[in-house]
Amino acid sequence: MRRVLVTGASRGIGLEFVRQFLARGDHVFAACRDPENAYGLHELDSDHLHPITLDVADETSIEMAYAGVRSQTDALDLLINNAGILIDDDELGSLTFDNLLHILRVNAVAPMLIAQRSLDLLQRGSDPKIICITSGHGSLSSKPDGGPYGYSASKAALNMFTRTLAFDVRSVTSFVIDPGWVRTDMGGGSASLSPEKSVGGMMRIIDRATKRDTGKFFRWDGHEELW
Repeated sequence: MRRVLVTGASRGIGLEFVRQFLARGDHVFAACRDPENAYGLHELDSDHLHPITLDVADETSIEMAYAGVRSQTDALDLLINNAGILIDDDELGSLTFDNLLHILRVNAVAPMLIAQRSLDLLQRGSDPKIICITSGHGSLSSKPDGGPYGYSASKAALNMFTRTLAFDVRSVTSFVIDPGWVRTDMGGGSASLSPEKSVGGMMRIIDRATKRDTGKFFRWDGHEELW
């Protein structure tokens, strides 16, 4: 039984992580902006589910979420930094300072602040791991197409943040995973992967990962991505 904190847990990939961890008997701290109206979480109805209020773009909310987790456990075994955004006005011709900085704040900076704040709990955990959900758009070597600008840049920044963290905190295994193109509100109905298949693949990577995998960039199916 592991103690897991999942951000962006109210829907999509995050909700599926929560569902699959609960099915294995893990204790899951499911963090999202509005747990009261997170109906997908309500349907899970498990004694091992612990909803946590978290707006990842707000430092005060990060601190309060940490306090909420800390009041219920003295250690974490896994942090799944899943919360992220993709906005419509993220193409050439529509770019603005505010939009680009907001995307970077949510997708890249917030995961590092959450990881930083959670380190004391993780360092008391069993084989602790920090997993940041990235994207193939964050690969400089194999980016598949043009745009979205802020989203792609934010995932590249997240990759570098996580790789840097892996060098600085050797006691915790840290790496990024590309979940693939998943049928969620963000990925759309035409995406090639179901949340169940994507998350199942990512959980297999998480389960078998060792300290030798810290700082790596995986695809959901276990292959390593190019930086």
